[in-house]
Amino acid sequence: MQTLNTAKQGQTATKVARLGQINFINSLPVVVPLLRQVNDLQARIVLGTPSELNRLYAENKLDLGAMSSFFYLKSNLPEPTMTLIKGLSISSIGAVGSVLFFSKRKLSDLKDAKIAVPQSSATSINLLHVLLQEEFGITATFVAAQKPDLKDDEIDAALVIGDRALSVDEEWSHRYLRVDMGEWWYRNYRLPMTFGVWAARNDWAAAHENTFEELSVVLKRSAEIGLTSGLPDVIAESMARLAFSQQRLQRYFLRELNFDFSQEHERGLLLYRDLCLKHRLLTDRVR
Repeated sequence: MQTLNTAKQGQTATKVARLGQINFINSLPVVVPLLRQVNDLQARIVLGTPSELNRLYAENKLDLGAMSSFFYLKSNLPEPTMTLIKGLSISSIGAVGSVLFFSKRKLSDLKDAKIAVPQSSATSINLLHVLLQEEFGITATFVAAQKPDLKDDEIDAALVIGDRALSVDEEWSHRYLRVDMGEWWYRNYRLPMTFGVWAARNDWAAAHENTFEELSVVLKRSAEIGLTSGLPDVIAESMARLAFSQQRLQRYFLRELNFDFSQEHERGLLLYRDLCLKHRLLTDRVR
């Protein structure tokens, strides 16, 4: 986890928003342009994994920023505590490319299977639970791991996300059954799958209306820049992290990931919420 002090000279710590940003490649279209204007922001940026940021939001150590969809939904039950920043998300409309499920067996044969899952993604883990239940009536045993792997003979399948999913995709696709989680969701429900959103704590947003509005505009504008004129910088930063071609990354950012949040996105997010409630994931699992 990394913290970037972006306060302008003369600003006190209490006036500077604490802004969380996911430090995966999938967030770079927002993060890279944001860091270019870091000295002009009324914010202190904290970079971390989804689970790290979720914990900081829960502990009131962050005011607004990126978070997993599951955490956002759980935070708004039974009463809303988070205000959504409209028009911005980390979603897919079909294949997402970086939330992948690999299995040694057919999906229908995964009853009582042991599935390795990442420690850093509540949304994807619970999405897998929902889809296995809804399509096959299967309840598997999830085994949390820092880097899910399939080398262990006792592990039947693995869910990988973010940078790791991109890294293992080519090798694992030749050896195991590959399922893109965004594609699986879209095939079943014909709605976008929203993996992450941007939101603010209600109490902070109410007390800092102007700053909340300004930062909301900055975040959405950063995404616009990162997917257009700033895309070469985003791709360069991605290539510095992982050994991918410019063409592969361009396809990832422009054709697989989707950063909108339309009415269709909202419908998909609410359906995901309802399915998690149906399977008691939002009440029984705290992630």
